[in-house]
Amino acid sequence: MIPLQAPLKTDTMPAKPRRKRHSRPASAQADTTVTETGTTGAPADPAATATQAGIMLRLFAMMYDGLLLVAFWMIISAILVPFGTSEQSARTHELALVSPLFRQFVLVPALVMVTWLFYGYFWTRVGQTLGMQTWRLKVLRHNNEPLRWSDAIGRCAAACLLPLVCGLISQFAWHDDRALLISVTLGFFGNYFWILWSSSHSAWHDQLSGTVVWQLPPEPKATKRKFLGWFAEKND
Repeated sequence: MIPLQAPLKTDTMPAKPRRKRHSRPASAQADTTVTETGTTGAPADPAATATQAGIMLRLFAMMYDGLLLVAFWMIISAILVPFGTSEQSARTHELALVSPLFRQFVLVPALVMVTWLFYGYFWTRVGQTLGMQTWRLKVLRHNNEPLRWSDAIGRCAAACLLPLVCGLISQFAWHDDRALLISVTLGFFGNYFWILWSSSHSAWHDQLSGTVVWQLPPEPKATKRKFLGWFAEKND
């Protein structure tokens, strides 16, 4: 006779109920996105987490940008000056100054255009130049929107207004190149010293162009910044 086998034991323990995972509300996800994407962009409401930039930080940022601009000016001058040099000076390799007409109507406008393109690109791209990134500064419109090209051109023109007026006064009063240079420099710095008397703590060209410069809070150490803003994502 074949022995009967014992019935197999089955697991009679009840299955543990699975814990239901609750999805986060869309508002919470949106808040996290805003706080985690503050690398080079301004916060959704800069006035809530940032402070308006002071005069010293803005001057330091301007000095940083000035070093980069001088390099661009040297490159442009090296390209354009040979076109304004006479053939005799070029053949004999003599050092000669370009003519005043070439300097006033070709060289100087080219340098001004490069300067405006430099600031316009960074202001409309990420709202920060290299110097502004170093000191965590960002320029926006009064409604906290990124600058457009029209805003950038208007801001550059407003920054040149006071130096131009001071230069014209100096030219009519003294007719001296040294006095002209000093007057233009004083007019340029006067844009920033206007912050000391402004009730809104804005520079002269900021008030004329409807822009404001914010100092952003410190960034996390793990944040990787795009190189010079050239390849950074454009502000929406």
